[in-house]
Amino acid sequence: MQELNKLELSILERLAVKYPFIKEHIPFLKVDSRENTGVGMYVNLVYNNPSNEELHFGKQNSAISTNETIEIAGLKYGLGYEVDITEGKVKFIELVTYGEEWDGIIPNNFTFTK
Repeated sequence: MQELNKLELSILERLAVKYPFIKEHIPFLKVDSRENTGVGMYVNLVYNNPSNEELHFGKQNSAISTNETIEIAGLKYGLGYEVDITEGKVKFIELVTYGEEWDGIIPNNFTFTK
């Protein structure tokens, strides 16, 4: 398991403004794997909840987003994203380009735009 990187954490924190139930999940989320698809990436998440604390799940099955674009160096049109909620748990973050090839490298500097 790996820690969330700066972009992954930023995505979840931005979602927590629109979907407050996400906020209590963030401290327990770790990255299980990152799968580059060539035009996007799946960030598969797992829970590290040693106290087995019960979390409020809010939405049971949904894909949520803030409908923002993430501007990063090397991509003319940036990235879109959504987060999958299955059975009340955050399962993965899906990052997608808008038709561009992408090596999956996430720089430290990025910007969210509407």
